[in-house]
Amino acid sequence: MAASPTHIQLPSSCTLLPSSSFISSLPSSPLSITTASTILTSTKLCPLRVSFSRRSIIRYNDNFEEDEEEGDNEENWNFEEAVSLFNKRDYYKSHDALEALWIRAEEPARTLFHGILQCAVGFHHLFNNNHKGAMMELGEGVCKLRKMDFEDGPFQEFERDVSAVLEFVYQTQLELAACSEDMCLTMDQSDRSYQLLGGYAAGESIYTLETVVDFNNGMSETSVILFSPSSSSSEPTRVKLPTLEVTNKHLLPFTGDESL
Repeated sequence: MAASPTHIQLPSSCTLLPSSSFISSLPSSPLSITTASTILTSTKLCPLRVSFSRRSIIRYNDNFEEDEEEGDNEENWNFEEAVSLFNKRDYYKSHDALEALWIRAEEPARTLFHGILQCAVGFHHLFNNNHKGAMMELGEGVCKLRKMDFEDGPFQEFERDVSAVLEFVYQTQLELAACSEDMCLTMDQSDRSYQLLGGYAAGESIYTLETVVDFNNGMSETSVILFSPSSSSSEPTRVKLPTLEVTNKHLLPFTGDESL
């Protein structure tokens, strides 16, 4: 029988607030795009109502028992499957796979899996219009990734890209909060300022995906996140959507086990 989900706020093991200086260094359009060499296609993810528990995302639908049985059969996930799901933007299943790895892992791999898992939850929230939940989970995920103290390589690049998205969401939420329809105030990083974040445009689809196809670089594709609230008439701002360019080989320094 399915247990009732519990709505809780996860305790934060560290405080990670985006720096106020980031927005000055973030270009409004980090990708140089010309109509002659690119095609843009918009993509939206279908909404899925979720509740947050200490360990997992709980799906609400009429087939809970079926989903529960399916989950029981998918405990033997491997890392490359989790990575593939993440890169396909199936953040729900990627979370399940990473959680299975996290539960049975030892440090330092346990912290690594947990950090990527929380990033998956954060992106799930972001594209299902839970902006506050996205900032919380991306912040926790980046915090854990920074604990790994990567010096270089694909995990360090992933940490950097997720940090950029966190800053992007934070700054665009500041923009919404500071100039809403019924008030305008200075967001000065006071307690009052932070209390306002995440509530503006809640439930509205203000973050969408766009795929850039570059004909001049072997038809390569890059996905970006666009901030385009309906109330804005200015050019949408964008940031690269992070992907994991890693295999089991990249895990060896943290696990010593190539079979994960």
